[in-house]
Amino acid sequence: MAYEQAGYTQETPYNPKHLLASGKYTTRKVTILSGQNLVAGAVIGAILLGSVTVTPGAAVSATPAGTPGNGSIGTVTSDAGAPEGTYLLVIIEPAANGGTFEVIKPDGSLDGTGVVGQAYNGSINFTLADGGTDFVAGDRIPIVVDYAAGSGKYKLSLAAAVDGSETPDLILSYDVDASDGDVEAIAYETGNFASTALTLGTGHTIDSIRAGLRDKGITIDG
Repeated sequence: MAYEQAGYTQETPYNPKHLLASGKYTTRKVTILSGQNLVAGAVIGAILLGSVTVTPGAAVSATPAGTPGNGSIGTVTSDAGAPEGTYLLVIIEPAANGGTFEVIKPDGSLDGTGVVGQAYNGSINFTLADGGTDFVAGDRIPIVVDYAAGSGKYKLSLAAAVDGSETPDLILSYDVDASDGDVEAIAYETGNFASTALTLGTGHTIDSIRAGLRDKGITIDG
């Protein structure tokens, strides 16, 4: 029996840019700030976490037609670097004039457990006061942590920047077009790189970034 060989076409030739000079490396996921079109080898820096607001929402009943407990949360603060997004305070063991709860992070992982009427200290910090109507298991309160725009995202490191990104931190591993919105990408956090493969922002030179990147685990040949 004869077999016909399958054919294929390639619309755009794939020519990877070789950034690494030698040795092992590690990478991690980052968010590239909207408005940039960067190439592989771009030396990027992180925008420092800006001002943060932490806002508790209204209590939500464990059942669609139910009435949640009316205990309230006073002032809420967040630890430095606390993940952005919506946390959930969920009652797990209700009790008359009290009870215990857990706090779930925005990524779904457990932040910790606390007691009604006592201070809770985790990624976020607050006291849930008892109310006239006791909570029941499953009652929950959303708490939103929101940083200033751009906080924690990456952009091409420019020496004259004043938002933290002036400090070179990582090396972009492939071309990323974030012209129309934030884009998740992979960047090198350690490794040995060829100087000729790197793209530097205005004001930086290989000599000016070499020592700082070496302290982070990135070395540059040439």
